[in-house]
Amino acid sequence: MDLKPHNLQQFGQIKVGEIMIQDPLYITPNEKISTTELLMLRKNIGGLPVVSSRDEKQLLGIITQRDIRLAKFAMSIESQTLVRDLMTSEPYVAKKTDTLKNILKKMFRFNIERLPVVNEQNQLVGLVLERNILDKLAEFLINE
Repeated sequence: MDLKPHNLQQFGQIKVGEIMIQDPLYITPNEKISTTELLMLRKNIGGLPVVSSRDEKQLLGIITQRDIRLAKFAMSIESQTLVRDLMTSEPYVAKKTDTLKNILKKMFRFNIERLPVVNEQNQLVGLVLERNILDKLAEFLINE
């Protein structure tokens, strides 16, 4: 069964706010990399948004397991290495009102698997993963 073109257009117009993870886990820049890596492994997640503080939640960056692995491979990471030392600053972001079509374009163009979702004040409000989009696509295919 193929998706009919009008259903694909409908799928592309779904808003990020409908599929994002609300209240995602996050980390602050002064956390140790060892603690961060352990959290990601225990929760089976590939990356964490980095925010200014637990109260303000201003998005500062993102840290992924890949960032940590590459850093370990390229240099010696000390037990005191902090998230701020390895995070990607000013990551690509999404808004709740962005469409899946636009988000997919961004994800493919920049080869990214997760996008922090921010509000107008750049505060973290969610996280959208490739997996969320695939789950929604599967729902569309099954209900076709």
